[in-house]
Amino acid sequence: MPRSIFRALFAFVLGCAILSAQEFRSTVSGRVTDQQSAAIPNAEVVLTEISTGATFRTSTDEAGAYTLPFVPPGAYKITASAPGFKSYLQTGIAVQANERPAIDIQLQIGQASETLTVSADAPMLSTETASTGQVINSREIDNIPLNGRTPLVVAQLAFGVIPNSDPRFNRPFDNAGPSGFSIGGAPAQSNELLLNGSPDVTQNSRVAYNPPIDATQEVKVESFAADAAYGHTGGGTVNVILKGGTNQIHGTLYEFNQTSALESTNFFLNRAGKKLPVGRYNQYGVTAGGPIFIPKVYDGRNRVFWFFAYEGIKDSYPETINTTVPTQAERGGDFSALLSVSKNYRIYNPFTGVVQGSHIARQPFAGNVIPPNLLNPIALAYLKYYPLPNQTGNADGQNNYVANSVRSDTYGSELGRLDFNFSERHKLFADIRVNDRTENRGNRFFNLASGNFLTRANAGSTADDVYTFTPTAILNTRLSWGRFVESNAKPSNGFDPTTLGFPALIKANARKLVLPQLNFGGFQQLGDNAGSVTPFDIFQIFSALTKIHGRQTLKFGVDARLYRESSIGYGNSTGSYTFGTNFTRGPLDNSTSAPLGQDFASFLLGLPTGGGYDLNAARTNQAGYFALFLQDDVRVKSNLTFNLGLRYERDLATTERYNRTVNNFDNTVANPIAPAVLTAYAAHPVPQIPAGQFSVPGGVLFATPSYPNVYNTHGRYFSPRFGFAWTPAGLGGKTVIRGGFGVFIAPIVTTGISQLGFSQQTTFVATQDSFLTPYATLSNPFPLGILQPTGSSLGLSTFDGKAITFHNPHPLNPYSERVTLGFQRQLANNVVIEVGYIGNHSVHLPVDLPLDSVSPQFLSTALTRDQAVIDRNTANVKNPFAGLLPGTSLNGSTVGLAQLLRPYPEYTAVTEQAASMGSSYFHMGQVRLEKRFSAGLQLLANYEHSRLMEKRSILNPSLQKLEKRVSPDDRPNRLVVSGNYELPFGRGKLFGSQASHFADMLIGGFVLSGVYQIQSGAPVGWGNVIYLGGPLNWDPTNVSHAFDTTRFVTDPKQQLDQNIRYFPSQFNNLRSARSNTMDAALIKNTHVTERVNVQLRVEFFNVLNHPIFNGPDTNPTSTTFGQITSQANDIGRVGQVALRIVF
Repeated sequence: MPRSIFRALFAFVLGCAILSAQEFRSTVSGRVTDQQSAAIPNAEVVLTEISTGATFRTSTDEAGAYTLPFVPPGAYKITASAPGFKSYLQTGIAVQANERPAIDIQLQIGQASETLTVSADAPMLSTETASTGQVINSREIDNIPLNGRTPLVVAQLAFGVIPNSDPRFNRPFDNAGPSGFSIGGAPAQSNELLLNGSPDVTQNSRVAYNPPIDATQEVKVESFAADAAYGHTGGGTVNVILKGGTNQIHGTLYEFNQTSALESTNFFLNRAGKKLPVGRYNQYGVTAGGPIFIPKVYDGRNRVFWFFAYEGIKDSYPETINTTVPTQAERGGDFSALLSVSKNYRIYNPFTGVVQGSHIARQPFAGNVIPPNLLNPIALAYLKYYPLPNQTGNADGQNNYVANSVRSDTYGSELGRLDFNFSERHKLFADIRVNDRTENRGNRFFNLASGNFLTRANAGSTADDVYTFTPTAILNTRLSWGRFVESNAKPSNGFDPTTLGFPALIKANARKLVLPQLNFGGFQQLGDNAGSVTPFDIFQIFSALTKIHGRQTLKFGVDARLYRESSIGYGNSTGSYTFGTNFTRGPLDNSTSAPLGQDFASFLLGLPTGGGYDLNAARTNQAGYFALFLQDDVRVKSNLTFNLGLRYERDLATTERYNRTVNNFDNTVANPIAPAVLTAYAAHPVPQIPAGQFSVPGGVLFATPSYPNVYNTHGRYFSPRFGFAWTPAGLGGKTVIRGGFGVFIAPIVTTGISQLGFSQQTTFVATQDSFLTPYATLSNPFPLGILQPTGSSLGLSTFDGKAITFHNPHPLNPYSERVTLGFQRQLANNVVIEVGYIGNHSVHLPVDLPLDSVSPQFLSTALTRDQAVIDRNTANVKNPFAGLLPGTSLNGSTVGLAQLLRPYPEYTAVTEQAASMGSSYFHMGQVRLEKRFSAGLQLLANYEHSRLMEKRSILNPSLQKLEKRVSPDDRPNRLVVSGNYELPFGRGKLFGSQASHFADMLIGGFVLSGVYQIQSGAPVGWGNVIYLGGPLNWDPTNVSHAFDTTRFVTDPKQQLDQNIRYFPSQFNNLRSARSNTMDAALIKNTHVTERVNVQLRVEFFNVLNHPIFNGPDTNPTSTTFGQITSQANDIGRVGQVALRIVF
């Protein structure tokens, strides 16, 4: 959104519609009694916010109880008065986000003109709610070192949160990184992210708008929400609370700077003897707020307030890539050097293929050198985009090129807010927020053949209205809107493929011109897809009526949302060409491929083995959501509260505006080509399937105006909540025991929609005789021309001969059954310990289900390579589809036997998205120790021990049975400690307490802060390997030899294929190395005046310079098998200096 539009909207924000979402404000309650603990009815209680003068007034009921809902976070004082009693005043009350602090008041007999003043710390115990969570307050947010300074990173310090994202990508303009954490056993990226209570998400539950840290007041994290107002999430809830204006002008001016001079080289660069490239990260901004005040015209103090924040970032960061490029000799077709490594690297001549039984035999090139006359001119023209190797690499030349390309970002963010206190009965706030980011990244070859230009822009607004009809009836209504737009463009935009020698049709049909993409198994790709543009909008209406009736606080509400995504992904709009080893391996076509070289030889010969050309449709899809909820918080006794809630939820099905989508796959009907295929098959049946049993079933169905849904939703769900909070009288009021149970309904996730027919891919057909001879070549990739989109006109025949995908037509909403039990104990005035348990059982989790795998009876059950089964299934047989599927890989005269053994042989793959069959269970024990700031020290420590098991993946596609395994998100142990300490020097401190103002400016105001995190590593994934038994001697910190590779079969010719797999994909005890990092900061505060503080900061992230290694290579045929070649935190120690002025 242009800055001019932002400023205009901010100026007239009062005219915005009133908006809504889940609650971020608190409810203050308590009892008013006399000195004999007798209830005092009809006492007046007034809560006043210190900084704005906003007041909240009510009276006690017959039991002396009072309740004040919708209290924003902040510092307060409370007064109480009743006839015959002294007035009561309590100060120093800190109200945090979405808390239920209990403040009991005891009045003394006397005159109302007399005032009893009490100064007390805010309660540390939550005695009124079963919800489990934690608030990170403004002091900790301001003082702890945060790399990137993003509010959601603060959530990673909280109870029950397990981060699993790359710490490099936690900057304000990142979307996946800051929200990459799991709460309470839910999958990562499945949490409800709120900004002042309004949804702040884009696709895949990534965060949309990250506000500046200096505009953030608090961050509230809940792993179990007893309030039924919270829903539409399978995970936890994170609510970021923004600052607002006050009666005093206040704000900050800051600049944080990172340079390479304060960084250490990462582990692998240092190991390779490479220097750290020059990089920088400059983050700067300003915040300001105050009352609207126009001298002699309008005095808005105590009534109308404004707040504004701006943040900018200039980022230039080196990104190291270690990859493989062709040598000078290999560019000319000379692969003779590879033979000195092993004879397994032999290159075979594709033009010498002869039929040998049911297979194809080929002769090798003499000396492993391709004759110059066979080199393809387009391939030779591409070679100029490859740099030469710049390091030795492995013995066969793998990883012979290292590049330090620079990723640069430019970012700007603006936030405006107005708060209106019309009266004690009526309050409103509204905000507008925008940001935009541009990034240039991935140009590893420093030319147009690599790189990407990414732009992301956010815009959004929230307006919130609270109206008090009576002290016991309050209506809250909010509306919110957010828009996130992401686009990707390529350096080769506008490139003319005909200049490389491609035929004219490649350019003529392209919807976007770019350099055609080349893909290899062993070498770095050239080119990329043509990019995309994806706007995503979310709208929400939320309204709740709160009714206080004696000991009960009732809340009725509605939550309605609309999600809309408009997208065009251009795909491979000038073609994508994949080079495998099908033409260049030998001596037989089912021989194991060479570890390196054969794919690049295929490229030089101009013989792709796969690929395609895309003509993609745009889409505009939307989905709705509707919920009603009822919450009843009952204070049964003064020390016992029940939280009872019920939420009704319904997801409305996704639709596409113009019905450009597939909405089902009918497996009960015969495909229209079935009669011709069955006739052809009957003439040449294979022994495995008699002619009478061979079938060609299935076809896709399309949305129509009368039935536009992509899928049918199950309909209605009821999610109950129950919780209790009990303060045992015998424990001095310093212990709270709480527990609860709840059902949480997650949204149906639609990862795009299937637009088969409306989007059309022309498949590259490498051969029509099972790779005996080439059909299409790089010089003539599509002999029959480019297929044009047919929409739904072909009906059931659409995409015959290709891979198809469709969404589960009858999905069920995933939901989790969550239980919690724990206790809090206040150890001292400012110290609390909490011990708790969270259990989470999730069902109906989405799984992508392969439906067209070779039937299991035709696969080997042996634990070693079964060459007989491999030979049989890969043998070429008469193709019954010959001539019926032009432009596809199934149109040739022969076909591999395995293709005919599929349930749907007319397709190369059939995949059902989001099958509702996954499940998981989670158990966590957690301990929290928190010391509120006092005596110069604030401390927070959380330890978690957990286990997350899941059934969400399929080990054997043929069996369609889910594998029970430890989850990739499982991190059994996590400890995080954060805190800040004011050093005891300067006025009022242990040393220099009587220092002069000048001396105090020199020696006082020092704060030391830090964050220490240690966490278990992730389970390492395994493929279809042959394990010989015996100990692995697992050491995930040994980068050269992480485990004993001799325990596996490593010969490429002895690997498994065409088999039922038994080896699990993950093991609980085989994990990558744990993370162990510490961040530290030294802050110098200098108060130049009473209201102006100049802050100098020196911060270091990963101060101990600990690498976080990724898992080792588990591919037995790889030359780096058993080695660790990368790290998750692709940075070493990072230093940051800052100047921050607070006024």
